[in-house]
Amino acid sequence: MIINESTKIAALLKHNEGAIEAIASINPLFNKLRNPFLRKILASRVTIKEAAKIGGSSVDVFFEALAAIGFEVNKEQTQTTIKMEVISQSIEEAIKEGKVKQLDVRPLLANNVDPFKLINETIKDLPEDYVLELINTFEPVPLIKILHQKGYESTVVRNGEVVNTYFLKQKKVGASEVKEHNTITKITLEEIDDKRYALNPPFRELDVRELEMPLPMLTILRELEGLPKGEGLYVHHKKVPQYLLPELEARGVKTWVTEVDDNNVKLLIHH
Repeated sequence: MIINESTKIAALLKHNEGAIEAIASINPLFNKLRNPFLRKILASRVTIKEAAKIGGSSVDVFFEALAAIGFEVNKEQTQTTIKMEVISQSIEEAIKEGKVKQLDVRPLLANNVDPFKLINETIKDLPEDYVLELINTFEPVPLIKILHQKGYESTVVRNGEVVNTYFLKQKKVGASEVKEHNTITKITLEEIDDKRYALNPPFRELDVRELEMPLPMLTILRELEGLPKGEGLYVHHKKVPQYLLPELEARGVKTWVTEVDDNNVKLLIHH
């Protein structure tokens, strides 16, 4: 099989199951591919290039491991897609002027605490033209995507095992600016039940409360992808899924959220 940096991990595994062990040997993060359920969900979404970013390794390391078990690399195509990662000029200028707010989330992650709330609060309070410097041990791909949708540009700089990600709010461009449409509404439990019966399409019921992160988000997105137009999901979750909501909004689906108590959240998602 001929591969390049855009080849999906799922395609590798389908062609040669030995790719599981080859990839797992690159970085312990990829041991999750040994789990059949995780493999089914994750492998179809991630390319070699994206997996290399998440694992903090180079595409070439992937190619070497896969070439060793018989895959052929399309070097010509790969060379045309490789580009140097350069720092944004506006971010660089802000750093030179000392307009930087640092936030080290490594202690939180070491204690299994989700840093999203703190990051969100910090970036909301950031003065205009200031950069948020997020210090971590890996590239926060989901966070970059969320903030990009909110108008932030970013630059990632690796320094050994430390990864510094810089975020800066892009300046508005007047009338041509794309406005966000809020498709997410917070309502009461009684209202969400009324809404469910008022809409009256088939609703698939999904309980993700016992799943470990990031399986709740991935399971909901997988169900949503196979959902016929006009149907919906009624999801039992144990918390408000902060990373999932921007994904749902980007897809244009209507979502209603109810916080019943500290460990009981309901989501009604209408396709």
